[in-house]
Amino acid sequence: MLPAGHRRMRRDLDAYVDGELSRVRVAVVEAHLDTCWGCSGQADTLRLMKRSLRRLAARRPSDLALARLRRWFEGLVS
Repeated sequence: MLPAGHRRMRRDLDAYVDGELSRVRVAVVEAHLDTCWGCSGQADTLRLMKRSLRRLAARRPSDLALARLRRWFEGLVS
């Protein structure tokens, strides 16, 4: 089981990655990330996931992929 302060840190990581923390809280989180391999890895993973999701919104599937998805969906509802 994680100590209470560590659990809070894990909750703050999402806000940290999004740039939503106060300067004081950012300093606390960054000091923790310098010493905690688990949380620093989780912060890196969150950054990668958020970056991938931002890119995904700008992508559009090919016409062939759309046709295949429609055909598959029609098979589900028939």
